[in-house]
Amino acid sequence: MNTEKHISALLYRYQCVIVPNFGAFLTEIKSSYYDEEIKTFFPPQKQISFNVNIKNNDGLLANHLVQEEGISYAEAVEAIQTTVDNWKAELNAYAYLQLMGIGSFKANKEGSLVFTPITVNNFLSTSFGLSSVVASTVSRTPIIPLQETVAIEATKPKKSKYAFVKYAAVLTLFVSISSVLVNNAYDAYISDQTLAVEGNVQSQIQNRIQEATFVIEPKIPALTLTTRTEKEEVIVRPYHIVASAFKSTENASKAVGQLKAKGFEEASFLGKTRHGMYPVLYGSYQTAEEARIELNKIHRTVNKDAWILVQ
Repeated sequence: MNTEKHISALLYRYQCVIVPNFGAFLTEIKSSYYDEEIKTFFPPQKQISFNVNIKNNDGLLANHLVQEEGISYAEAVEAIQTTVDNWKAELNAYAYLQLMGIGSFKANKEGSLVFTPITVNNFLSTSFGLSSVVASTVSRTPIIPLQETVAIEATKPKKSKYAFVKYAAVLTLFVSISSVLVNNAYDAYISDQTLAVEGNVQSQIQNRIQEATFVIEPKIPALTLTTRTEKEEVIVRPYHIVASAFKSTENASKAVGQLKAKGFEEASFLGKTRHGMYPVLYGSYQTAEEARIELNKIHRTVNKDAWILVQ
């Protein structure tokens, strides 16, 4: 599986792409600029950096693999971990790692990773198709002295000057007449449209009046009307512990049934996400503290890959 390709695709759409247990690729938009040394203009672009301290799985890369590769969420997490193990093995063996379309890593003397981003790709989608432009030297034509200019103009026949004035007057008259005709036609069109709209509005008002006339007549006795004075309390549970995710509601329902059979009575699944998946939940909670405590229990006893989704 070409994980680098999927990371590169996500960098066009997001500012942060986390590779679990490895680090995070961050992007920052840089405005267009001019390089004085190489005499080149560069368009706006995204600059890529790397932070080795951000390693927790946020589900972005895994869900992207699920959608693009047609695999389950657990398989996507396992594939990412296999890729990370291969990267670390290559760094330990050669102290160098090249990620196609992203950049390269090199281990320094202290053992830390030094990331060098690729400069060929521009991950800013609004600058698609724009390339750098090399400034060229501008050559200037010599200025003709004033006396020579007067001499040249004096040699031209006066008839051409009068012909130009005649044609300019005819053109001005034609433009004026065309402008008047267009304005009159436009005013007539606006008047017709205004009358049509007013007629439509009047028709709708009459229809509404007729509908209101039928609604006014009571259809049930007045004594049967009741009012509710008590407000039902709505409990919001925005913190969800995710067990897995599926592309179809049938598979999600089966997974919920399996979780309930294991004792998770509040198991359920959410609606379709923007990635086209239905997350299956162990449960939902009101506060982040409740969700974190329950997640620790699930990690110790059931599933170490479970994670919290805030929605």
